[in-house]
Amino acid sequence: MTEPYACAPLIREIGRGKDGSRALARDQAGELMGAILDGRVSELELGAVLLALRMKGESVSEVAGFLDAAQARMTRVEAPPGRPVVVLPTYNGSRHAPNLVPLLAWTVAQAGLPVLLHGQASDPARPGAGSNAARVPTIDILEQLGIEASPDAGAASRALGDRGLAYLPLAVVSPGLAWLVSLRRILGVRNVAHTLAKLLRPVQGPSLLLSAYTHPEFGAMLAELFALRREAALLMRATEGEAVANTRRPQRIARWLDGIETTAVEGAERAEAELPALPAREAAATAAWVRAIQQGQEPLPAAIAAQRDAIVAAAARLEQAA
Repeated sequence: MTEPYACAPLIREIGRGKDGSRALARDQAGELMGAILDGRVSELELGAVLLALRMKGESVSEVAGFLDAAQARMTRVEAPPGRPVVVLPTYNGSRHAPNLVPLLAWTVAQAGLPVLLHGQASDPARPGAGSNAARVPTIDILEQLGIEASPDAGAASRALGDRGLAYLPLAVVSPGLAWLVSLRRILGVRNVAHTLAKLLRPVQGPSLLLSAYTHPEFGAMLAELFALRREAALLMRATEGEAVANTRRPQRIARWLDGIETTAVEGAERAEAELPALPAREAAATAAWVRAIQQGQEPLPAAIAAQRDAIVAAAARLEQAA
């Protein structure tokens, strides 16, 4: 029988609100998340922990520790030898504009870098109005392009070797985190698992993470995290929650290598004067447009090309440092 993990001492530290709480040390956070993912925390204590963290706001040390535990337990894909794997988490999809994550993944793979996407078909809906039903998830477009989700790490490894691109569901990468994410249906709000899922690198060997933020304070936290962990990443303001360039107003992209930040792409101060022609946002229409680009019938948007070039350059620097 699994020994229960007593959370009360930690809840006393993190459960006093935004101003009265104390952040957990990295090792404490790792121990706590490990116990949660191992099923050693009661449902009552788990709810208290998740809501306390949400009200307080997760610190860099806490996210680092949580991530240590999550990555120690996740499934890892064996990648083709030679090049770093570009890890592209995709959990939001798009509601207002076409989802260009599949296009970015394809053009990076065409440039010779293996791309591993991971995500889920939809974020568990909030109770009542405002669900994610209207969003177009990345996997819907990939399926229109003939790319199915890999059922396990072995299938993903073969897909990376065969076509340089694979998609793994979060439930395969980390069943424990997938379950925590699903608790949104019960609690009505997001929890730290949503953040952790987008930071996973489920590969063996060197990788380059594409990361994004919506709120500036979260971007600052991610910058501190990448400096602390000294892992390779590209960080940008999100396009509808996804780490893909905005074709109408390209964002600045920061490059993190060995704990040092540099600018990979300068952002545009205003919207482009001539906006690229984009397809309708439905999965079938977006997939047809991506096919037209693949066949040379439509141009690749400049913002996507610039992001691809930044990814290729960052991967080359990562290889040089190895």
